[in-house]
Amino acid sequence: MAANKRAKKNSSSARKRNSPRKGAKSAARKPILSKLRSLLVLGVVALISSYYFGSFALRVQIERAAIQTINAVRSPEWLPRPITSLLNLAYDTIPGSQGLVVEGGELGHDETPLIAGLPGSNSPVRVLRNKSYINLFNEKARQTTCIAFKLSGRDRQDAPIPDDFFEDPRIKQLRARDLRLGYWQPQTIAPAQALAAEFGTVGANEACLVTNLAPMSATFSSGLWQRLMYEITVTYPRRFGETWIYLGPVMRTQSSKLDSGVPIPDGFFAIVFDQTEAGGLRAIAFLVPQDATDTKLRNYITSIAQIENHTGLKFLPEVDYHAQEVLGLAVSPQLW
Repeated sequence: MAANKRAKKNSSSARKRNSPRKGAKSAARKPILSKLRSLLVLGVVALISSYYFGSFALRVQIERAAIQTINAVRSPEWLPRPITSLLNLAYDTIPGSQGLVVEGGELGHDETPLIAGLPGSNSPVRVLRNKSYINLFNEKARQTTCIAFKLSGRDRQDAPIPDDFFEDPRIKQLRARDLRLGYWQPQTIAPAQALAAEFGTVGANEACLVTNLAPMSATFSSGLWQRLMYEITVTYPRRFGETWIYLGPVMRTQSSKLDSGVPIPDGFFAIVFDQTEAGGLRAIAFLVPQDATDTKLRNYITSIAQIENHTGLKFLPEVDYHAQEVLGLAVSPQLW
């Protein structure tokens, strides 16, 4: 027994003598880490030098690579919002991230929720002017064609949102129950949270007017549409300040109808306009079907012209014709 213990002890001592010490391992790592840090610093310096002192083509390539990298990193839905905000901040500093910008002139400097005039429409509409938004309402279809409002990006107000919807005395032929059938439920088009945060109690109450409602499926309203509304009514105003937002339903010629005769939208559009510090005008547009299954918002980016074709609306009537055509046909390559 004693001999066995001595043998084990000697064996253990031999292993300790033969194994490298922790201090030696740490000392061996230091030069490697130091070299890696130096290489990283040199790489950053080289990249910055190439950007500022290289050719225009090289600068564009670097900007595109940076945009693609940030978009790839910030795309997961589970990414915490503080990290997404930091990535957005870095993204907005890249000149190439602004996308297509046209001359905006003196547009959008008053308090109207419209930018560049009232949209034209192929169908007769009644203009319902509220304090927080303007509604182009189709009385024959008993549904809005477009709702426009402006968000400032300033401090948000804390106003309670009513539990019920209100009838609009200007449109007496529409009630909230007319928009309900099975899993189709009346939901606000212009989000109540956004209008309440910007305009307080007035905005919260106006958001609950029946003329701001449309039948939506619960899956759509609480899923993809809700995420898109957060992006364009919360994230974008925080990043860019004043933004002009246009929302509305999209119908086919033979869209289904509820028992009340109100048509069920096949999807909804959203357009966000933003003016750059230099006075340029840019836009990003979305077209989202109610039966959409793809959860990536960027896959629903479209052109303003495509939305005009689907709705019969004509946006930006006060913008120069050439700029209107260029901006209308453009498709943003990525989310802002």
